[in-house]
Amino acid sequence: MDKQASGGKKFGYVLSMLINAALLYVFNHLSNWNIPYLLPTFQGCLWAIRLSLSATIFVNFIYIFFDETWFHHLMQAILNCFSWLSIYFLYSIFPFAFPAALWGQIVKIAFIFLLVVIPIGTLVELIQFLRKVNHK
Repeated sequence: MDKQASGGKKFGYVLSMLINAALLYVFNHLSNWNIPYLLPTFQGCLWAIRLSLSATIFVNFIYIFFDETWFHHLMQAILNCFSWLSIYFLYSIFPFAFPAALWGQIVKIAFIFLLVVIPIGTLVELIQFLRKVNHK
């Protein structure tokens, strides 16, 4: 019943954990690095970003020990919700002040695109999860 990940997959999960931990470090220290385009309101988004990255690290850790396809689909749907939450707060607070207004508009459009696409991907993951569970 328990299906452990193969060596290659375990390496990928550990690599993903390391990359997300590095991203967590970067986002936690962005305010200290005096990036001119980043406003102090970024702190209002940081909790959602931390939550999303931490959840991804945790899920990849679980994948090392439990590597079933149906579980991947379910966890990806949940992680998509955390990602959507992060993007929502980045869009609604918009803690950026770009020197050219065009860049701000491009980033806002990208956020809107993600806010539409992530729920679609979540729905696909949930459908795949239900298909895998029903075919067992």
